[in-house]
Amino acid sequence: NIIPGPPQRALLLPATFTGSVGLFYMACRQILKDYIKKLERERFEADLKEAHDVLAHMGTRLQDLERNDQSVVELDEDMGHMIEALHEVEADFENLVRTHSRMLERTDSATSKPDKA
Repeated sequence: NIIPGPPQRALLLPATFTGSVGLFYMACRQILKDYIKKLERERFEADLKEAHDVLAHMGTRLQDLERNDQSVVELDEDMGHMIEALHEVEADFENLVRTHSRMLERTDSATSKPDKA
């Protein structure tokens, strides 16, 4: 026997270690989850701002085109950038919705499972 004392205390050290590691994991898991949510939110907001800026830029470009009769090629390039920015916003939004629905499903399944006695 490595640990002296009665056999009832033989598992005290491994149980304490396992419990400590489990508590540490639970604390870090929530912090990491919150950090990832924050990063996703910031990315979504940045993409949304970019899409807004591109749309505003397109509005001024259209007004300039009406006034100065600029090339259609430049307008086409700007439209491509605008569409790309909107696709990024759409993909980020779908990712957020998917992540949120998965979290809700996990929460619902965890609360609906009956305890086995």
